[in-house]
Amino acid sequence: MNLSRYLVFSLLLWSLGLLAASVDEAQQRLQRALKSLDSLQAEFRQTVLDEDKQVVSQSSGTVAIQRPGRFRWVYTAPYEQQIIADGKELWVYDVDLDQATVKPIESSLSTAPIMVLMKKQRVTDEFEVKPLGQRKYLYWLELIPKQKDMEYNRVFLGLDGDEIKAMELRDRFGQSTQIVFENPRYGVIFPPGTFRFDPPPGVDVFGAGG
Repeated sequence: MNLSRYLVFSLLLWSLGLLAASVDEAQQRLQRALKSLDSLQAEFRQTVLDEDKQVVSQSSGTVAIQRPGRFRWVYTAPYEQQIIADGKELWVYDVDLDQATVKPIESSLSTAPIMVLMKKQRVTDEFEVKPLGQRKYLYWLELIPKQKDMEYNRVFLGLDGDEIKAMELRDRFGQSTQIVFENPRYGVIFPPGTFRFDPPPGVDVFGAGG
């Protein structure tokens, strides 16, 4: 092998080594960030964009997470909706309509992006993790589902240190949902009943629990 070919070959091996190290670091950072979600309370802002990057809707609310399998995602504006998972069942309560639906959580959320945040097994079992690097204030990762029937074909996570500060979910039609988390509190001890939903009197309930 002449010198020029040797240098090119060495540079290629060096580049591949850097890429492998970068992917490994990204996976480790993601695992640490997800571990911090074992018990979390935060506010969120959500923006939905169409394929032309035009704003379709904006909403905000609060989220409480207790892994694995329990969360309370409450939209407070522009209208109130509660999405509650108790580990077995998923409830969706539309306050203005006086309607609630209930389904087994596994069948309801197995393909939903929030399960990225809810499960405790390694994310690499279900996603290919690609580091995108630092962009402004956040370090971004791209998660590509290995499962083909996910609601979204791309999930982007923005990290500040080892904390997840933002998510972007893109579907195969070009629509994206952007979520920014604010004022997070970690290690929260939630009161009993936080992740239980009891339909108020007069609310119509549809579906069957697990």
